[in-house]
Formats: sequence, C-alpha cells, structure tokens
Amino acid sequence: MRLSIILAFFILGTSGLSSQSILTDHDPAQTLTPQQCMELIKTAWDSLKTLSDSRLSLATVKDEFESTADYDDRIRKVNDEFIARIRAFYSENKLNTKIFSVWLKADLLKYNADNQTYGITSPTQILLQPKKSDIAIIVPSNKYVSITEKNSGGYRRAYLHLNTTPEFTWFVNKQTAQAAKTNESSIQFKFSFSLDISYNEASHQVLLQIVPSKIALMNQSENFTYWNEDFR
Repeated sequence: MRLSIILAFFILGTSGLSSQSILTDHDPAQTLTPQQCMELIKTAWDSLKTLSDSRLSLATVKDEFESTADYDDRIRKVNDEFIARIRAFYSENKLNTKIFSVWLKADLLKYNADNQTYGITSPTQILLQPKKSDIAIIVPSNKYVSITEKNSGGYRRAYLHLNTTPEFTWFVNKQTAQAAKTNESSIQFKFSFSLDISYNEASHQVLLQIVPSKIALMNQSENFTYWNEDFR
C-alpha cells in the first residue's frame, strides 16, 4: 500500500542534509540550464538516498536474543523516524512552495505551409539517477515529458526528456514560423515542474516525483512565448 507523505516540520538529526543550497537558494524566476537541473534533482536524490541507507542499516534482521514483539517494535520505530526525516527534508527545503523550470533545446524540422504545422524535436536529455530498490525518480504519466532508462557502457542510466518521437507538432501561421526559423538558435522549450516525495510502505521505496506544471515554446533571448500549455 502506497503511503503519500503529508509533510510537516521536523528537525533533522542527520548532519549534512540541512545545507542544500541548490534547493534552498534557487530563485524560481531563474530558468535552469539542463546541467543545473541535473544537479538540482541529484542533490535531492542524494539526500534521500542517504536517509534510505541509514534506515536500511538500522532495519537489520531479527537478533536471536530479540523477541518477535521487540523486533517489530524496533522496526516500527526505525520506519517512523525515517518518515519523519523525509518530512523534515521536504519542509526544510520548502518544496511545497517552489516551481522550478529548465530550458530544453528545440530543433525546428520542417514547416508544412498547407496545414500550417511545424515539426519540432528536442535533443536535450537530462541525466538522472536510475531506479533503485529503495529509491526512484518518477514523472507522473503525461503526454509531453518522460523518463527513459537504458543500459549504456555497462551502466544503467536514466534520462529526463521531452516526448518528441514522433515529433512535436506546432500549429502556427507562416509569418510566425518564418520569424521562429530566423531565430532558431534561441528557440527553446521551457519546462516547469515541482518536486514532491512519496513513500511506498509495502516496498519501502522512496519516490522522488518530478511533477510537471507547464510547458512553453519560447524565444529565449527575447523572452517571447509562442505556445504554452498547463499540465492537468
């Protein structure tokens, strides 16, 4: 059974987790580069993984001199403390109030003047931590953004990317399409999202969720929006 964590303030007892500057000091008005976005998510993942590792080290098998009741009570306390520390991490970094955004390159393919559509792809892939038995990064199901895991060079890797295979179709008049083509080097998708945390109690897996909120096609240099859509 999945338990969604209702996050409240709790003072962290684990050193090194409270000074997450990339999470606490980021200005939401500033759009991240793909590299900065990778570092942001990795910072959150690393902190949660440290907490998970601590829980696993304490949730050892039943000792021969430990009664079943004593063992169950000990594990319950370990899990309660673990959830409290996750709540503290979320609260201290004010993740319930923050919207982040990142630039993703847009490549204009070919304009179809007959039906006024422009095919667009995005080559940008943001490297994430792959799924582990105790922690995973997920994106709720949607039509624009996904996480893909694959083996590369003998390692399991995960990437956050736009779903542009098949290509994204932009309905646009010829004049606007021509203007965009002229400024193609500045054309970017702007993906906005929040970070949320949930806990699957049955599998003891922490879920770091990248929750999409908005996507836009923009001229980055002029801060001009051609198209945008809110996620629902």
